Amino acid sequence: MTDPHILYIDAYDSFSNNIVTLLKQSIPVTVESIKIDDSRFVLNDDAFQNYLNKFDAVVAGPGPGHPANPKDVGLIGKLWSLPQDCILPVLGICLGFQSFALAFGASIERLNQPRHGLVRRLTHCGRDIFTGIGDLDATQYHSLHVRLSHEAERHPDTRLWEPSRTCKQLVPLAWDLSDDTDGPILMAARHCHKRFWGVQYHPESICSTGGTELIQNWWVEACRWNAGRMRKPIIAPPGKSVNIQPAERESSVARHELSTVHWRTVSGHESINVVDLVNLLGDQSDGGEPILLESGMRDGKLVNPETGRFTIIGLPITSALQLRWSVKDQLLVVEKGGEVISSKRSPIAEVFCALDRVLDEHKAHGGPAEVPFWGGLVGYISYEAGLQSINVSPSKCDTARPDVWFVLVERSIVVDHVAQTMYVQSIRDDDQAWLSTTEELLQAPADHSSFGCTAVKPDSSRYIVAGPTQTEYCAKVSACQEQLRAGESYELCLTDQTLIRNPGDPWTLYQRLRRTNPAPFGAYLRFATTHDGIGLDVIGSSPERFLSWSRNGKCQFRPIKGTVKKIPGMTKEKAEEMLRSEKERAENLMIVDLIRHDLNGVEGYVSVLPSPPYSNLRDAAILAPTILISPPSVRDVRVPQLLQVEEYTTVFQLVSVIEGDLHPSTPLTAALANALTPGSMTGAPKKRSCELLRAIEGADESRGLYSGVLGYLDVGGGGDFSVVIRSAFKWADEGLWRVGAGGAVTALSEPVAEWEEMLAKRQSLVDVLLASP
Repeated sequence: MTDPHILYIDAYDSFSNNIVTLLKQSIPVTVESIKIDDSRFVLNDDAFQNYLNKFDAVVAGPGPGHPANPKDVGLIGKLWSLPQDCILPVLGICLGFQSFALAFGASIERLNQPRHGLVRRLTHCGRDIFTGIGDLDATQYHSLHVRLSHEAERHPDTRLWEPSRTCKQLVPLAWDLSDDTDGPILMAARHCHKRFWGVQYHPESICSTGGTELIQNWWVEACRWNAGRMRKPIIAPPGKSVNIQPAERESSVARHELSTVHWRTVSGHESINVVDLVNLLGDQSDGGEPILLESGMRDGKLVNPETGRFTIIGLPITSALQLRWSVKDQLLVVEKGGEVISSKRSPIAEVFCALDRVLDEHKAHGGPAEVPFWGGLVGYISYEAGLQSINVSPSKCDTARPDVWFVLVERSIVVDHVAQTMYVQSIRDDDQAWLSTTEELLQAPADHSSFGCTAVKPDSSRYIVAGPTQTEYCAKVSACQEQLRAGESYELCLTDQTLIRNPGDPWTLYQRLRRTNPAPFGAYLRFATTHDGIGLDVIGSSPERFLSWSRNGKCQFRPIKGTVKKIPGMTKEKAEEMLRSEKERAENLMIVDLIRHDLNGVEGYVSVLPSPPYSNLRDAAILAPTILISPPSVRDVRVPQLLQVEEYTTVFQLVSVIEGDLHPSTPLTAALANALTPGSMTGAPKKRSCELLRAIEGADESRGLYSGVLGYLDVGGGGDFSVVIRSAFKWADEGLWRVGAGGAVTALSEPVAEWEEMLAKRQSLVDVLLASP
């Protein structure tokens, strides 16, 4: 006997996967999801009605926009006027609820004060879908509300559970009576005869209570009604599907023997100076510029031991393999030894597949288990590349600079700052001579006096070239808030960029940055191509982990939302009090729910080699197409830390932690690809928010690396990426350092306060880039 089937209609919301997960965890059902604009059904009512016959019930999901706009509700709007013999139980959530209420006589009005990420205690009837539910805390994400012209809207103590005179078919089930500004707000209702229910709040939110019980109660009512009508869904014959198990996946990709990680340890140093190491190793390198991913320290202690215990010094050779891709020309280029070995126009999905195939080819074992990086790909993915993954057109750009750029690192030094141990590693064959030479070099007493900062010659051209003004930035904040009031988004992460001219040595600038603003995710990168002259410098001091995953598949996000600048007299206790405000908690909560959605939606994929002829197996593997694996590949999405204040060098910030377990067959980049672009830098719903931000920030302005991610993909199976914030980058052909900064705009934001927060976030980089030598 097959499980009952529920159809979920997705209105392009960034919490949809959480609702689907809640359904699956609460009741024994199979859930199938379609978009509101599914081309098979939008213009074909008969096809839609026939399609509905295979389901036991429907959930009409939340989303941006207005329920009276057919483009915003799409297929959801068709549910309320189905022929009598096609009607089936429906639960509408947020936008789905508003569409339901509008169809049966209610009006939709703007709230005086939008409720995005706010948690309120509801008053409910205690029966129907609220049977057995006691106190109920409800997370709300809405700017619009349903109005019944009900007595309770004027006199909260009267006839809460009776239909109004103008909406006799809608029976109220729950109210929010806590708001003096907007008065009583309808939070749930049902149709008096048809089996339609709706809730305004989000039962799937991490801060909502009673979600499981509500879904179970609704399902009991739905099954009872179906049984009374003797309605049974028509189960279609199974179609062709791809369900590739791990064993089949192994057989469908190019097989490679596992490489062995060769490594040595060097210990006994009382303190390890990372700057000295980079200088020393740079002198010994094979022509390539050292890459540094540093766990920052303050007063001899790690800034954040949980996220920043290890420092990675990558030593790529000049001829190292590089993989690049540009949004503008969509060219996926693989270069090795200074020569392009492949170049192909490819969508962003194929870029991640190519990364996975490079890792598969270099997959290794035998390295030190405690070290997270044995070798692999180090690089970045820009904000605009992330937009491609959610089908948002990027801002205009005149040049085809790399939006994805990774370099293969086969030799590395990893510093364990807790154990005071250095690991000398290589995944190259026959590299014992380099290992021995480097081990001896690191064992020798360091001459610290020879590795100081390189002096920078005075230069009067060190100045801000361009940047936002307070008037301009505050106007953009107001534009964001107008979109929020209209229901187009719950939160918009507004950003801007400052351009600074500084001809100084990037390594010296990074040393200043790490001293003044040490962070868990320090970064120093100098990438360059050998055939077309493209070059990039990056100096970074990011406090925010985007995503990490271990070799056994445990993945973690650590979004930061909510910032208090450290000023004289500001203590952690005072910062905690400020960050307990409704605005700050709402900002963080929205991103937590968004990331849970991203993680719940991870899918795997496998490579399928193209047909011959091809020049060699390696080229074929890198450029192979893909097949998606279903179902989702993450189990047990959880939130072990919610809304906690963490202290950094210049600010206090509100941090949450979201975790999940990847299925063993899930490709290494699957979670990364599915979660871009970082929700802490977009807002929610992600797709609509990014489209709005593109217009508000300027169609000709690209964020570039800022708001993207930077980190590594390990040949042993792990990975770790930070969000590119508190960072600066410079293209060789432009010669200007770009510093991005911004903040999350909500309905509760004050424009001047947002301006001041943006200035606080960019200050550490501005100080470094404008400082006298």
